[in-house]
Parts: sequence; C-alpha cells; structure tokens
Amino acid sequence: MNIRLKKRIFDKLYEDLKYAEIIDCMGSIWFVDRKKSYWYLQYEKSGKLYWMIDFFTDFFLLFSMGRLEYEQVIADWVEEVLNCKVDSTFYRNEWHFINFMKKCQTATNK
Repeated sequence: MNIRLKKRIFDKLYEDLKYAEIIDCMGSIWFVDRKKSYWYLQYEKSGKLYWMIDFFTDFFLLFSMGRLEYEQVIADWVEEVLNCKVDSTFYRNEWHFINFMKKCQTATNK
C-alpha cells in the first residue's frame, strides 16, 4: 500500500475514533463509545483483533477499499496505537458490545 494513502487512512481513523475510550477489561483492550453504546475494536492480549464490521465497512468506502484490502490496515493501526502485535483479525457484529457492557461496566465505573 502506498505510504501516503496509509497515512491518510490512519489520520482519518484517529479523527473518527478520537472520542472512543480505550478500556482494559476481561483480558482484552476495547475501543468503545459508551455514550453511543458502541464498540469498534477488541484486542485480546493473545494477539487476536476483533473489529466492528458495520463501522469499518462504512469507513473504508471513503477509500474505495474492500474487506480483504483494509483488514491489514486496521491491524496496522491498532499495532501503532497500542504498541502491540496483531496476529489475526476477525469481524463481529454489534451484539458483542452487550457482553462487554454486562461484564465490564461495573469494573470500569469503580
């Protein structure tokens, strides 16, 4: 991928996710917007990265990119933000946030 394009994508990700909280809970690091009850990313410390398909599909339409093209970009961005290694990526739907809220909300509000 062209380095200038990747930089623009990273800049746009930083801008669009600037209000997301990064929360360490349940052995994972989550990028969430509690006000909207929405999660974007879940990074398991084992190296697995889960990402919200609805958000990222819409996000990457701006760059005319499909899932096979942008999945690695998401992993690279998370590695930069968290200074970690992403070994594998998977997409998930919104239901997963409900599990996060049930298990983590009490812990993060203490």
